[in-house]
Formats: sequence, structure tokens, C-alpha cells
Amino acid sequence: MKKIVLALALGCLLIPKNLLAQEDKNLWYNPGFELFRKNHPEKLDRWIIPETIVGLKPNPPIVKDNPHGGKNCIEITPGGQEGRLGMYDKDWDFDQKYEAKDGDTFILSYWHRGNLSKASLPVEIRYYNAAGGYNSLGSKTIENSVVKPGNNWQKHTVVIKVSKSDLRPEKQGEEIAFIDIKLRLPSSITFGKKPGSIFLDDFSLVKKAVEPDVNLNTPVVKENAFQREIELSWSKEDDREVSFEVVVDGRAPITVKESHYILTGLTPKTSYKVKVRAVKGKHHSEYSRELNIKTDSFNKEDNDITRLPYLRTLNKIGTAPRTLNLFYYDLYNASANFTYWIDGVKVTPEGYQLKFPRKGKQELKILIDEGADKVWTLTYNLDVI
Repeated sequence: MKKIVLALALGCLLIPKNLLAQEDKNLWYNPGFELFRKNHPEKLDRWIIPETIVGLKPNPPIVKDNPHGGKNCIEITPGGQEGRLGMYDKDWDFDQKYEAKDGDTFILSYWHRGNLSKASLPVEIRYYNAAGGYNSLGSKTIENSVVKPGNNWQKHTVVIKVSKSDLRPEKQGEEIAFIDIKLRLPSSITFGKKPGSIFLDDFSLVKKAVEPDVNLNTPVVKENAFQREIELSWSKEDDREVSFEVVVDGRAPITVKESHYILTGLTPKTSYKVKVRAVKGKHHSEYSRELNIKTDSFNKEDNDITRLPYLRTLNKIGTAPRTLNLFYYDLYNASANFTYWIDGVKVTPEGYQLKFPRKGKQELKILIDEGADKVWTLTYNLDVI
């Protein structure tokens, strides 16, 4: 049986080539069946709809009742022969071709309703080199591109990925320059006695933007372990969109924006496995070398009467930053209660940080209550800088 190539111009009609190269633009001309040919006002502009898929309906099979958008949609019906729904270029001598190269992605979508008795309209593409013409480099049917319409309008989306691996073996060395796109409609024989029909409207073809290559450096991590904290740092990234994932003992990653992080609430004399990677969108670097970091042991036993918990973040010369990390040594009870005063005024930390109200000489007083009569009062005379 001779196959008829049906040029139902599924939308991609004449557009300047500079526009074809723009991403996020609808490359589909006359997508809603609203434009008609100037010299033949009874014909849809750029759409070729053969009689074989119209049945007993007028051609073009315009339907004004319940279009998805605008005033019109079309209704097509499987005929006695298989056909491919496609389009011609402006001269009507070649199929409409879209500029493409290996690795490009197009998104084809359209709206449909109807009562076809089986899923149909698989999307097929053919590849061409820069010479164009009739001879293709190869073709493929897009997986999962068939559609089964229902009573209500539904949107069908097909992802088209351009790949040199689809070319015929003898054409593998050639470069892809164009593709054409068609929807195949099998003959009515494959549908049974009542093939039904499908209404189509509002086509869209969009070329997805190509993401630039993202090269992320693998972090080189430095560590400094204490009794209940581990300080981590790594080289800074200039790109502000880069974040970092810190993984501890294989648990869910902790996402941070800075090139440093403090692990808190740890157990003394315990080993932790840590690794870090850089992340930007869906891109990421390799993980850093996994570090096996052991926290410090206590200096004194719990019941040693000489044990005195103290702020390890203060230096011996008595200076302090305006934002002070409240990390302690020799604190056995991690749930101990703390009360803070600055110059006699009771203050409340934010998380593990205490902020001084100003620079200059100030007195910091801390009451530590571990319970079981283990209570200490610490007084620090500080120069806040």
C-alpha cells in the first residue's frame, strides 16, 4: 500500500532564522488555526490538510464549537491510509526544518480532546545536514509521545532530544544542522470499526536554553576539632550562586552558603566522618576527601572538684568580638542551664551566639547550672573590639 505523506502543517511555519535560534519562543506558526491564506481564504495559512484525514467533513476541518483557545480548532479522523502530519516550508517544496545541533532539546506541546479508540500520533523527527534537501541523516520516533484523548481538553507535552547517536551508521560523522517534526496517524484499519477522531489546538514548539558548562572545584576541607564542636573551612568560591553540602556520617546533607561551617552539639572523644561538595543548581563537584575527625576528650572527670567549665572562645588577653560564640570546655551536661549578664543587665543569646551592645570595656557574667549542685559563676572583664 502506498503511503501518503500528509503535510498537516503542525504549526512550525515560516519564521526568520534569527528567531528560530531564540530560546523560549514559540516556533509554531498559526498554532491556533486562526490565520488563513491571503490568496485562498478558505485554506488555513501554512497548514496542509489532505482529504484522507478529513472524512466527510469540509476541508479544512475547522471546528468553532469549544476550541481550547481563540475561535477555532480542527478535527481529524484516521483514513484508509497511514499518513504523517507535518509541514512544508514557505516555498511548499521541502518540509519545514528547524535549526538544531547535537545536544539540543525542544519541547513540543499541543492541546487535544476527542474519542480516538487507541493512543496515536507518535512524534517522529528526521535529521539533516546543512545542505538540507530531501535526504535525511536518520530518524527516530520519540518514546512515549503517543496521545489518548478524552472528553475534556488536555495538554500533551513531548520532549525532543537531538542526538547524533540517532543517525544512520554511515552518517555518524556528519554534523546535524536541522530537524523536521511530524506526527504519524496510522490508517483507520488499526483503530477498528469505530476509530473516532481527535480535536487539536494551540500548538507550541520551544527550544530549551542550553545551560552553560559549570565547572565546580572540589573543596579542600580544613578542620579544627574541640570537645563539642568541629570547625570546618574550605576555599571560597567567587560565584555567589554556589552553595555547599556538608555530609556528616552519611546523613542528609547540610546546605550552607559560606565557605565555613561549625558542627555543634557533638559528643567528646567521638569520631565523625565529614565530606563537602560544591553545588550550583543541578550541578555539583566531586565530594572532598572524607575526613575522619575525632573530638577532644574532657580535661577532667565529671566529679572532679577542680573541674570548671569555661568559655573556650575567649583569649587570654581579654579581648572579644562583638558577636561571641558560646562554646565551652569541660561541660559534661550538654543540657545545662545558662544565664548571661552584660554589665549587670540580663541578656539572651541568639542560638549559640551572644551579641554585645557596643564596643569597649564590658563585664560578662555567666551562671552555669548542670544540676546536682554543680553550679558555677564565671565573670569576664572584656575589651570588646
